[in-house]
Amino acid sequence: MEYARKLKAVGHPIRLRLLCLIAREEDPCVSDLWQCLKQPQPVISQHLAILKQNGIVSAEVQKTRRVYSIVDPFIKTLVKSILKEMH
Repeated sequence: MEYARKLKAVGHPIRLRLLCLIAREEDPCVSDLWQCLKQPQPVISQHLAILKQNGIVSAEVQKTRRVYSIVDPFIKTLVKSILKEMH
């Protein structure tokens, strides 16, 4: 049941693209993410909040930036597999 919840959370195209960006970028912050995805900042923040609520990503404050990383091992493996398929 937990896997279904996690897959539902990452199943949205924007959230999946966010996770791929977070996995590829070094220390991605919100402004990096919304500029890369060409989406308004509030949209990206809303999607990041859903990922955080589901324990998939975490945010760490580094100086003036909030940096995101994937903390869920299952999702991290899934995203790495997706990125590998894309190359």
